[in-house]
Amino acid sequence: MTGATEDREGIRTLTSRSARFLNEGRFADFIALFAEDGHYILEAESAEIGKRMTWLDLSCAELDALLEESPQHVHDLAGRKHMVTVEEIDFSDGGDRADVLSGFAVFRTDIDGRTEVYAVGNYADTLRRTDDGWRIATRRVIVETRMFRTPTPTPL
Repeated sequence: MTGATEDREGIRTLTSRSARFLNEGRFADFIALFAEDGHYILEAESAEIGKRMTWLDLSCAELDALLEESPQHVHDLAGRKHMVTVEEIDFSDGGDRADVLSGFAVFRTDIDGRTEVYAVGNYADTLRRTDDGWRIATRRVIVETRMFRTPTPTPL
């Protein structure tokens, strides 16, 4: 495999793992995919007010604290399944940075076994090459879904 092919495969694996770790509740593993100074941002476009709304803007440490506190709060017992497709990978900074656009859908299966689409949107990730491989410098989650029947304390 060439370097570019290996990098693309590594990026696809990182993106896939981020979804799987959220599905499995492996929050420490999810956080480990971020650069130490990483950011997680959750946004939605609002047709009503004609601009983008920021719902969350957390540093990696703040996201880690939110996920660590999550079991202490009342939350939805339904399972979630992320389906993610990497659509574009653009390299810059001599190949040490990648801007990655992925589409996602999150399905929610309630405790009775009924499944419905919970959320859809895009990940606009900025990745940085580190000694440990590719890491998420910024994950910008842009949701098309703005009305959530059951809120979730965990990231999308």
